[in-house]
Amino acid sequence: MYQLFDMRPPMRIALFLGLTGIGMIAGAFISFSLVAAILHIPFADMQKVIMQPEYASMAQLANALASIIAFGLPSIVLAIMAKENWHTHLGFTAVKSYQQIGIVILLALTGLILSGALGSLTEKIPIPANFKNWAEDLEAQYKKAMLSMTHMNSIMDLAYALVAVAILPSIIEEVYFRGTLQKIIMDLTGKPYAAIILTAIFFSAIHFSFFGFLSRMALGIVLGYIYHYSKTIWLPILLHFLNNGIAVVTLYSIRNNPAKVDQLMDDNLPIYWGLLALVGVYYLLKKLKNNNSDAGLEKSI
Repeated sequence: MYQLFDMRPPMRIALFLGLTGIGMIAGAFISFSLVAAILHIPFADMQKVIMQPEYASMAQLANALASIIAFGLPSIVLAIMAKENWHTHLGFTAVKSYQQIGIVILLALTGLILSGALGSLTEKIPIPANFKNWAEDLEAQYKKAMLSMTHMNSIMDLAYALVAVAILPSIIEEVYFRGTLQKIIMDLTGKPYAAIILTAIFFSAIHFSFFGFLSRMALGIVLGYIYHYSKTIWLPILLHFLNNGIAVVTLYSIRNNPAKVDQLMDDNLPIYWGLLALVGVYYLLKKLKNNNSDAGLEKSI
């Protein structure tokens, strides 16, 4: 049987991106059609209806299903066609120590500080007025969609939101970006740092948020280094889950205070906090690298 990994890396990434494009179209159509059928509404009205807070669970369902099809299926197809076992190829290998888990938890907390500071830095970037208006409109739509999708009134709503907004996206997106795309770019360039940064840029761009671009790119870089040093997808999944999960739980805790919700969505941290967080992230990643070496694994290239 002809193996995918007998292909040259450019052909492999072309196939992967082609499958992604098909998956995005199919994912949006299938998820919207399913929710429209459940709610008994016309397909054309889906976009407007699903943005209403009372349909938060339906929005979560549509988003989760679309992500699984758009990002999960291309990754699984390429993994099945690889020479090694598909789960091993995607990085589903054992975490080597509890210390690695502790480091990743600290990285998640430090990363939140860095993300807030990078948000402040982004707001200070001089951009043309027309582009700024476009970016602000895009950000407003993103915030409206997130607030609608995370509308919660009970513990059951919180649990459902954690599954749909934190658990599933962390698994699907890490398998796609770190477990597949980063690996392909690594094969293409032969340079791990280039693969990490390019994957992080694409990871941030796919969220369509200018004011959150630097924050998500930094998160993507940290996730990339974690995967590169640990050689397991479980640790990036853990950090991604903590990043999303903390936001969901925080929104739930202040759900009855609209002013605090708005403040949380717009709140950033002073830039000097970001410098301190950057030092902490560097130290923790170095610690993870050394811990991985101590566990007898291959050192960083």
